[in-house]
Amino acid sequence: MYKKKIEQYIEAHKQEMLDDICTLCSINSERSAYQEGDPFGEGPSRALAQALKMAEEYGFSINNYDNYVGTADLNDGEHQLDILAHLDVVPAGEGWTVTQPFEPIVKDGKLYGRGTADDKGPAVAALYAMRAVKELGIPVTKNVRLILGTDEECGSSDIEHYYKVEKEAPMTFSPDASFPVINIEKGRFPGHVTASFEVSTENARILSIEAGIKINVVPGKAHATITGLTEEEVRPMAEGVTKETGVQFEFQAEEDAIVITAVGEGAHASTPEEGKNALASLLLLLDRLPFASCGQTKLIHSLTECFPWNDTEGKALG
Repeated sequence: MYKKKIEQYIEAHKQEMLDDICTLCSINSERSAYQEGDPFGEGPSRALAQALKMAEEYGFSINNYDNYVGTADLNDGEHQLDILAHLDVVPAGEGWTVTQPFEPIVKDGKLYGRGTADDKGPAVAALYAMRAVKELGIPVTKNVRLILGTDEECGSSDIEHYYKVEKEAPMTFSPDASFPVINIEKGRFPGHVTASFEVSTENARILSIEAGIKINVVPGKAHATITGLTEEEVRPMAEGVTKETGVQFEFQAEEDAIVITAVGEGAHASTPEEGKNALASLLLLLDRLPFASCGQTKLIHSLTECFPWNDTEGKALG
């Protein structure tokens, strides 16, 4: 009965909706250091303020929960449905070609920019669905609340804060995945693994390894600093690993050391098979290099056994 009216409304407001998405996606809302009044840094708070300003201008009752979460209510009726979205984003990363991450553009029918899909675009789409219902005067008997979080990418402490003072609605959905619904998006092993070993003074050894930007992102780059081996000794091994994994290796000399950079492809942790894990590939290379026998090289070997290249389902862990 109302489907055609809603479709016509959305089509008539399409450009306005795209403009609102671009406004939010122009704000770098990566999590940063806490400061007073900004629990997740200035960026997420700024994005939240802008989104709430939009919602208020469209006639919705809004509330800001200490810059952790913001809400917009469809009406003052009984609370029945929560729409759970978020305005924070994962770090922009490298490799942007069509545009820069916080300079959103529409090209060839697609909207490019950090947050267009996860999750500022869907958040605005939900807001416009509520606008359509409100402005078309479609009769509803219960309230719908749009919840805008600011820490989904780093553990959802924002929502924990919100639910300490508010009750969950009987029904909730999140416009933050594939249409129309996902039941059990992914499984994961959220373990925290530690190890210790004696400091090695052997000549051929690993000095440091660095990789990863967020727990839910497959590393697109990884770095290791080694000493006691030459680039000529390392490069043939690296070429062999590249043939197996597709991950490329770059080398840079630093005094008595070599910095090895593995360049793979990042991916969301829910779809790790879509990336090329730079860290797993780097560990594979390090495990094959002729380092002296010591605690750290034994640890690398253990890691490659437990988390081998391209094992995205934890089979090696059992």
